[in-house]
Amino acid sequence: MPHLRFRAVDVEVLQRISAPLVADLCALTGGKPEFVTLESLGSRFVRDGQPEAGNPFVELLWFARPQGVQDEAAALITRHLKQALGEQTYVVVQVMAIDKSAYYSNGEHY
Repeated sequence: MPHLRFRAVDVEVLQRISAPLVADLCALTGGKPEFVTLESLGSRFVRDGQPEAGNPFVELLWFARPQGVQDEAAALITRHLKQALGEQTYVVVQVMAIDKSAYYSNGEHY
C-alpha cells in the first residue's frame, strides 16, 4: 500500500516513471518500495460515439493521510506524468482512502 491504478497511460511510460515515482512516494510517506503497487489498466474511452485517447487518470488507494500529504502525493504523481507526457497534459488523480480495518494482507487486517 499504496496502490496506484493508471488509465490512459501507456505501460512503457509507466515503466519509465515507476522507479522515480515510487521513490518520491516513499520519501513522502515513509513507506517501503516493495509495498507500492503500480497497475496499468487498459481502458478505452469514447466521446460522442467516437473513440478517443483520454487523459491520464490515476486512482491512488491508500490508508488515510493528512490533507497536506495527500496534496503532495497528487502533485508528485501529476509532475511525473507531465514530465513524461508533456506539460500540457491534463492529469486527474483521485485519492481513495481505505480504512485499515477493511484492508487484509494475507488474510489479516491492519
